Amino acid sequence: MFIPQAADGPPSSRNSPRLRPQFTRREIEERLASGSPPPVFTSSLRRSLRNDRESASPSALDDSNPTPPPEPEDRHKKQIFFRPRASILDYTELMYQGSDRIRGLVTCFWTIIGAYLVSLLFSHYEKNGEFLSRGLASLIFSRGTDLILSDLALVLSTAFVVPFVRVLWIGRWQPRFMDPRHTRAMVLQAVAEVVWLVFWYTWQGTRGWPWSQRCFFALHTVVNWMKVHSYLSTNRHLACSLRTRDELENNQSSQKGDKDKHIQERIQALDAELCPYSARFPETQTLANYAMFQLCPVLVYEVEYPRTTHIRWGYVAEKMAGTAGIFAVFYIVVAHLMIPHLERMPETGLLLTTVHLMGPMATCWLLFFFITFDSIANGFAELTRFADRRFYDDWWNVRGLDEFSRKWNRPVHLFLARHIYMPVREYWKSTRVLDKTRGAESKIYAGSGSITMPPSMVAMATTFLFSSVLHEVTLVVACHRWNHGMFFFSQMMQIPLIFVVDRIPWFKDQQALRNWTFWLSMVFFQPLLLCFYTYGAFASKAGDMYYNVL
Repeated sequence: MFIPQAADGPPSSRNSPRLRPQFTRREIEERLASGSPPPVFTSSLRRSLRNDRESASPSALDDSNPTPPPEPEDRHKKQIFFRPRASILDYTELMYQGSDRIRGLVTCFWTIIGAYLVSLLFSHYEKNGEFLSRGLASLIFSRGTDLILSDLALVLSTAFVVPFVRVLWIGRWQPRFMDPRHTRAMVLQAVAEVVWLVFWYTWQGTRGWPWSQRCFFALHTVVNWMKVHSYLSTNRHLACSLRTRDELENNQSSQKGDKDKHIQERIQALDAELCPYSARFPETQTLANYAMFQLCPVLVYEVEYPRTTHIRWGYVAEKMAGTAGIFAVFYIVVAHLMIPHLERMPETGLLLTTVHLMGPMATCWLLFFFITFDSIANGFAELTRFADRRFYDDWWNVRGLDEFSRKWNRPVHLFLARHIYMPVREYWKSTRVLDKTRGAESKIYAGSGSITMPPSMVAMATTFLFSSVLHEVTLVVACHRWNHGMFFFSQMMQIPLIFVVDRIPWFKDQQALRNWTFWLSMVFFQPLLLCFYTYGAFASKAGDMYYNVL
């Protein structure tokens, strides 16, 4: 199914010698077929095998995994790469591969969910004379045509990046003053992105949509802005590499005699960056290439991605059915378990409403995860033959918000790592001496003293700041209400908590306790933030309650 030559990057942690079995299944089957006894794991045999495996390379431990090609010279590709991988919880992929270990668990889970929903619908029928609340449905599907046309225009408007790159940075008639290596190119890119983002945020504010349409359009606007920024930033970087390569080649051709070995190696490294596999920059700058990037479930642009050999339409149909089923469950939970408590919030109070919403809110959060990353993302990945399906890691085992932000939403994490964290860290490393008159390196001065700030710490704080501001702006635009930056401050407070936890040895080593603490805080504080952001609208009771929820 996967194209072997498309795999790149270092081997994953599950290929580590310490995590691999002492004998592979093939070796044990060969022993049994030949009549040899199965291996007996004595203590001496374990020690000898451990020593042999620790001295062996990871690629030699598994003959079925192709040896990855050397990594590109580009510094930002040393840590962010794409290769064929399946999602951890994608049971559909496991069944296509012939493994049905979790089929019964999935069947049991959805059977229990279905039985609970049937009892919930019958309880609603006994109280209200109808099985399903139709108020939220009329809200969601109201002005649907306007929303669809606006969203289509939003997606099509992002195509301006293709002529933007071709004309200004790699075109034949590009202005001489618009060198992509110059600061003015970065400023022009920032201005174009801000104008585009402000225009669509303003457009959404003038449409008069209810809260459900506003939330969807605001989130989709942020996603498309990330794609625009990644496309422009990556191509500007490649345009810089292309210009540097052309200048080195011209200078080398003008020299007489032997060619400089270092310049030749630099040209080869730039060629490997401009052509990592088969596609080469700038020939890839076409509308078709951008359309494929727009459809792929990824926020980080690359010249070429690993691809599968064909589309499994049965897989796509199953993901579509899963999307419809999860959306139905999501609708019932919100309409029957959340909105009634929110409507009574002015009488019952914030604390009691938060307690009532802890279970439904956690359920909605899980349903949002599965409908986004398991159904929609995998479905679009199959349609576009995008082979890297690692949209999340084991986020259920996290021990803090910093680890959670890296694992539960890897497309956004890769975007922040590529375009925020790594550039800030490299910039901080390149400016080691901040004040030569004081003779200090990598320090931020506060009054008469100084605070040592490692580059990784500065990059992490900047990434948290950017993420918090982006979340707060999205909430304000979607809700049309500013609640004194509560979400911003709640997320930024995680930075001192991370530092405090790292300096408490007994708590740092308690992995299970940290996992329990994290999930208890998530289950309680998520509905609390929801109550804070919606209390004013429900308390005012102005107009139709459904249209003024936010």
